[in-house]
Formats: sequence, C-alpha cells, structure tokens
Amino acid sequence: MRLLANYHTHTALCGHAEGMSEPYVLEAIRKGLQEIGFSDHGPIPRFFMTAAEYHENWLERQMDERAFETVYLPDLDRSIRRFGQVIHIRKGLEIEYLPGHDEHYQRLLTQLDYLSLGVHYFPSARGIYNTYWPMDADRITEYAKATAQALDTGYFTILNHPDLFLMNYQSPAGILIFDPAARAATVQIIEAAIRNGVYLEINGGGPRRGRFATDNGLDYLYPRTAFWRIVESYPEAKVIIGCDTHNPPELYDRIIEDVVAFASRFSFHVSPLIDFVSERRAAHERQSSLPPETGR
Repeated sequence: MRLLANYHTHTALCGHAEGMSEPYVLEAIRKGLQEIGFSDHGPIPRFFMTAAEYHENWLERQMDERAFETVYLPDLDRSIRRFGQVIHIRKGLEIEYLPGHDEHYQRLLTQLDYLSLGVHYFPSARGIYNTYWPMDADRITEYAKATAQALDTGYFTILNHPDLFLMNYQSPAGILIFDPAARAATVQIIEAAIRNGVYLEINGGGPRRGRFATDNGLDYLYPRTAFWRIVESYPEAKVIIGCDTHNPPELYDRIIEDVVAFASRFSFHVSPLIDFVSERRAAHERQSSLPPETGR
C-alpha cells in the first residue's frame, strides 16, 4: 500500500503548525502524492459557547472567520493557480460540530470541497468538555452521541481520529483501557459513519506521541488497535489514512510509513482517493430521503 493522497493538512493559522499551503504542496509533489487536501481547524464563532469555554479550548489561538475569508481561502487559491496542473489541491476544514448553528456549516460548505469532523470538544452534562481531559464511561458515551449527531447532519465527508476519545480513558493504575463502554461508543461511531457514508480516518498524528501501556499491550494513543479491529468487522465501513500534518517534512515521513503499515494489518480496504463531488451528491441524496422528523 502506498499513500496517494492526504486530506488532513494544517497551516500556521491553526496556531500549532508551520507554514502556509505552498510548502506542503511542494512536499506532496516531491513525495509523489496525486492529491492534497487542506483541513485546517475551522472557525468557531465565539457565541457558540461561553467565554470560559472558548478560552479553555484555546480558540483564541486558532483561525477566526475573518482569517478564513481573508487569509486561508486566498492562500489556497494561490496554490491552486500555481500548482493545480501538477497536483489536485482540495479546500477543506477540520471543524467541531456544535448543535443549533447549522447555517454556519452550510455556509462554509459553499466555499469548500469538504468538511472533516474533528471532535476535540463536545457538549456534555458538564458543559463543553475537552477530549484531552480525563475521560470516564459517561464522557465517552457523550462523545459517541455527539459524534453520531454531527455525522447525521450530512455535512462531513471524513471523521478525523474517530478513536481520539480513547486517548485519556484509563484505569486507576494509568493503563489505557478498552472496556464495554469503549466498545459501545466505538460501535455507535462506526455505525453513524456507515449510515452517512463518512470515511473513518486512521490518523497519523497519534503515532508521533509514541506507544503506551494499554490493557492489550503497548499501542498508540490513537489509532488504537481495539477500535480498528471492530471497524474490521464492518465490511461496508469506509476508511482513509490522514497524515494530520503540521510541518511539511512530516507529510509522508517514516512515521506515516508506520501508519500505512498499521493500516495494512487489517482486512478492510483503505481508500486511496476521495471523489468529493460524488460524496457530496450522495450525502445530499441521503439527507433528502430522510423523513422530515428525522432530518436535521
């Protein structure tokens, strides 16, 4: 298996990556990729949450709506004009979904090829809860419910790091666990992705953190073997590899080769490319076929 495309590429606008689009495009060309998609963290308006929640989730450091319009999109358009005859360049965002603001996501989609869902924080009984905080069975149940609700909108083509909720789910001894609650959350996420035609992403960012003790031996924080073994039992699941690149030299380096090797351990098919026009059309048809009471 060889990587032909990456649809999870960040830029300096996210506040924790290097460079704008051009150096990533040049690296993709050098590495022989046929397609590169940019999915920097999408703008979340401040009124979507409380001031404290906005601050706790570091949103002041990320791209706002003005930067999206005046910096991000023009930068991608310049790269498309300059390199679009050499490599396909797709415009996207990685973004959270917060219910009740669907017009925001609909508007973004008019300017983009795709949206990826990245659930780094989610509505919970404790308010907006961050996935990087300690997780328990109640929190991962809320995570799975929020993820399924987001996917059911039909706005998203890719679910980034769908197993991120396992990153801080530990036993009292500090061992990463995969218990019945984790299995139930996994099944809910996978089945929501399948019914909405969403690609589950094997994420290249987790392996950069190393391997950790789990209840099934050493493993990545994500992608977690136990999660993907369950994906393997769903032949209709759609899977993609996403590099989660924050620095051009890391676009397709030794770590990403390890991620490709990880994916090769499973029997599911990993899609080499995404036809975004067909995916958007299929998503529209699925949403149009829903009874009014089960739609958005």
